[in-house]
Amino acid sequence: MTNWMFWVFAAVDFVAWSVRALQFRRYARTALRLDAAPADGPEPLPRLSVVVPARNEEATVEEAMRTLLAADYPEVEVVAVDDRSTDATGAILDRLAAAHPRLRVAHVGELPPGWLGKNHALHLGAGLASGEYILFTDADVHFEPSALRRAVRAARRRGVDHLVLLPEMVLEGFWETLGVSYFAAMFLFRFLPWRVSDADSAAYVGVGAFNLVRAAAYRRAGGHAGLPMDVLDDVKLGKRLKASGARQECGWSGGLVRVRWAVGLRGIVEGLSKNAYAGLGFRPAAVAWTFAAAFLLAVWPAVGLWVGPPGARLLCAGALLGMVGMAGALRPGLSGSALYGLAFPLAAPIFCYAILRSMVCTYRHGGVVWRGTLYPLADLRKGVV
Repeated sequence: MTNWMFWVFAAVDFVAWSVRALQFRRYARTALRLDAAPADGPEPLPRLSVVVPARNEEATVEEAMRTLLAADYPEVEVVAVDDRSTDATGAILDRLAAAHPRLRVAHVGELPPGWLGKNHALHLGAGLASGEYILFTDADVHFEPSALRRAVRAARRRGVDHLVLLPEMVLEGFWETLGVSYFAAMFLFRFLPWRVSDADSAAYVGVGAFNLVRAAAYRRAGGHAGLPMDVLDDVKLGKRLKASGARQECGWSGGLVRVRWAVGLRGIVEGLSKNAYAGLGFRPAAVAWTFAAAFLLAVWPAVGLWVGPPGARLLCAGALLGMVGMAGALRPGLSGSALYGLAFPLAAPIFCYAILRSMVCTYRHGGVVWRGTLYPLADLRKGVV
């Protein structure tokens, strides 16, 4: 490499990480935090429906559902959709429903053509919902009792049609913490949550743990019927809502909504096998660009510390400090130290491997296999929103 290439790589890294770190830190300080939002107020709360899809979730569904059923929201219904489970998920939900009148369970025996299982379950649950607001969440998410009251009250007071809350990630061990931290940084790097509330910006966001939607806005956007075969159902719901003119905001749950996204580094890689290639639109060229960007942005700063002109090495050191700053800005949702940012150069190749694995598995199976169901690649490509 010539000296000018060292300088260009280092300068790009320094500017990219420094700018994003500053934006992230400002967002972390100014964004809505659910734990700081008022739980009480003079205005009455509207009826709320919580839709929870579940397929083979016997290990997590009961404890998670009990946290929802313990919510102190005055008028709430929980619609759980058992999506063709082959384990005890359906029986657990039926047992809970017998003891809790606010829980309603729907069982899916057969998946209709042209649908992903989860998307269909969300569509079915939304069709049964009677609330003015609908919260879409997952079957492993835990809620503090006041979380629903705070969220709906915040959405109404802020005039928001779609409120996305980033959950607190429950983490164990170095590699799990590093993997989730890097993924969270890249997710926010891509979706720019501080811009989603700007009606003139194309930025949008959505997360499976907490998508709170005004029912009227959801139906105006076409609901999940508008994305029946999109693997990224949570994010793409945000895209459709934003495109339909819905007012959107993304904040932090402040520990009132918690989830363990994956168990260990192996769990992270296996989980990404479903949606990593889908997130790149099933395009090999996008995989190549992602690999190049990961090397340049995440790996090169560590390499550049030891090679090239002294000034370029100093810029690489600044880029690594920017990674630390970004990792620190994630603290409202992650318990890991900001110093995990220094290990982002280790995490990037692991995520590249997960993307490659996702692509190879997709072509090997002729589609995406998830929870025992094969979804053909041709259908998935047509279904990308």
